[in-house]
Amino acid sequence: MGAKKKNEEVYIDPVFRYFGRRVFTNEYIEKLRKENVERKKAGKRLYNLLPQKGFQENVLLSDADIKIIGGKRGGGKTFIGLYEALSYADNPDVNMYGFRKYEDDIARGIWKSSKQVYRYFGDPSPSSFEWKFFGGNGATMKMEHLQDPKKVSDRFRGVEMAYILIEELAEHTRDNLDTLFDLLASNRTTAGVKSKCVCTCNPVGRSNKLRYFIDYYIDPETDTAIPERDGKVRYFYRFGEDVTEIAWGDSPEEVYNNINAKERISKMVEETGLSYGNFITSLVFISGEYQDNEILQVSDPTYMGRITAKGSDSTINDVLGIWRDVDTGTGMLTVDDMCAFFNNSECTDDETMRASADVALTGDFFTIFAFKGHHICDIDAWRGVPTNEIISFVKNFLKKNGIREENFTYDSNGLGLWLKDEFKTSVGFNNKSASSDSRLWNNLKSESAEKFVKAIKAGQFSISSQVLERSFTDSKNRKFNVKDRLIEERKAIKRKDTANGRFEIISKPQMKIEIGHSPDFIEGLFMIMPLFQHGRKCVRIGFNRI
Repeated sequence: MGAKKKNEEVYIDPVFRYFGRRVFTNEYIEKLRKENVERKKAGKRLYNLLPQKGFQENVLLSDADIKIIGGKRGGGKTFIGLYEALSYADNPDVNMYGFRKYEDDIARGIWKSSKQVYRYFGDPSPSSFEWKFFGGNGATMKMEHLQDPKKVSDRFRGVEMAYILIEELAEHTRDNLDTLFDLLASNRTTAGVKSKCVCTCNPVGRSNKLRYFIDYYIDPETDTAIPERDGKVRYFYRFGEDVTEIAWGDSPEEVYNNINAKERISKMVEETGLSYGNFITSLVFISGEYQDNEILQVSDPTYMGRITAKGSDSTINDVLGIWRDVDTGTGMLTVDDMCAFFNNSECTDDETMRASADVALTGDFFTIFAFKGHHICDIDAWRGVPTNEIISFVKNFLKKNGIREENFTYDSNGLGLWLKDEFKTSVGFNNKSASSDSRLWNNLKSESAEKFVKAIKAGQFSISSQVLERSFTDSKNRKFNVKDRLIEERKAIKRKDTANGRFEIISKPQMKIEIGHSPDFIEGLFMIMPLFQHGRKCVRIGFNRI
């Protein structure tokens, strides 16, 4: 730290001094902290750089390989992420990196913040966003962007990064954890120091993979950090590409003995001669607290007022640390609607078995659902189905679930014509055909979508947990389960602005823009609605899930 030396010998711990080490007492550190607060009150610059008590101190005390810190506004996470790098500043063999998602955010974000921390230790190079510590005789810290996640692995292949700081980690983990793990592959060094990765974040919901990655630390009922687990180190081994394909444990031994990890790790141990612990990573989540950030409270007392002035639910989440999705825009289904749907009691009412299918034969998914009454009890989905096999796929699914052809509906537009001759008594679903009341809906697809939304909100549909947990692989070889997919695809169900007052859902191309792919799963669900034209009110009775 840049503390003044006047009378500082008085505050050196006598035990450490006996062994020739200059270690300051807690009393002296508290003295410097109070001085900092007073200097800030007086509008003066701080010369004593040190962590504040609580959150910032806890971050430095943790020795985990990956530290995910923050989860609330105003905790001082960026400062402590930059500050921790100073422990390596005097080592000329150390290369350190700080990352933001977008290049424009470097100058106004992490680079601007770094000046307050590094101005006494290094020489800045604004043109390249790089610090050279101790006149070029120490380590370097370079700020980079990660705008194109597909290029991260190639850009940093072979680069040694002893220290990695990833600002706003949630910006990089919306769809997967690839960027984080691509960077971790370079989080190594031959400089004789321990490699570290520190990631700052604000809270996000289950539409972001980060929420799943730190799921252990978040209360499923309140979506807030569990105090007893805050700061607890966990260990993991990633045996697959999806966030669900990770073996977790409270110790390296527990991870190693996981059924999904032991065989894989043992092979690497045998080949390399290393111990199993070398293949297991430690992680910690430490929640930031505005109450611990006295410097911010003193220097900018209106900070929280400005943050909360926006008045949105996302602001409340940021301030209180609520790891929950916030719905914005004109979407018709919220996350809460979907969660209620997932947890609803079984709506088997008439117990008639029905099925609906969204047909696709190329890169999109061919999805088919089975319903017992209003309870979704089975699903199958294929991608790139050969045309000569599609008939047998459908027939086998209907037979397995005891569904008569006349109780099966399918997308009869385009590729759905392949089913027309084979399933003559089934109900073709033509998106553009007339609705049951042209005064209310522009077409059948719009009518079915709105009726499905209203039924979901009224608690008239339920879905099997086994269906929600079914996993599939998309065109980019990424795994997902039905639950996550439906939460994502709900955003494609939006109302289109029309001049005639009738309801119309947005077009398929617009849906793809909203979610980045075809909404094959949720479309496959709402296509069932014409088969319920004469349905009765849902009666919830017992039913054994598949």
